[in-house]
Amino acid sequence: MTQPLQAGGARLTLCAAALAALAAGGPAAAASLNVQLTLPAIDTATYYRPYLAAWVEKADDKAVVGPLAVWYDTKLRDGLGKSWLRQLRTWWRSSGEKLALPADGISGATRPAGTHALQFADAKGTLAGLPAGRYQLAVEVAREQGERELLRVPFDWGGAANSASAQGNKELGAVTVTVRP
Repeated sequence: MTQPLQAGGARLTLCAAALAALAAGGPAAAASLNVQLTLPAIDTATYYRPYLAAWVEKADDKAVVGPLAVWYDTKLRDGLGKSWLRQLRTWWRSSGEKLALPADGISGATRPAGTHALQFADAKGTLAGLPAGRYQLAVEVAREQGERELLRVPFDWGGAANSASAQGNKELGAVTVTVRP
């Protein structure tokens, strides 16, 4: 089935307008930060899903730019799940204690072992208005009757596409950050 010439012409006009905006230095497609992280399957008698915090830091001084995700047991009665977030010590001391939870677009339930993909656009949240520069993604996990682990993965924001990875030792597997302009 073919589309009417009118609809195709409208698409060409929109495409030409987008290309003209790009050439003039106007706004282009939104940049994104894509994170792929692995929570390894740990063979133990009692396995509890880990709590996780992910945030953006400045690469030079580790100053917190803002949160991206906080995974915790949202269904525990009396807000007990929030009290266990203190086990994410680095995140808690740097910014977590001040964060009102649940935070819209950031808070979520814990995830099972496996590989998880997270996508963040520059249009809202921590990445909105983030100046170009060198940053790092910090990911911290802690598990009841388990261990705590923190990984930092550097990335460049506001330039060309780039990607970097880090490998965890026990509670975290591979963490990959990909920036797309």
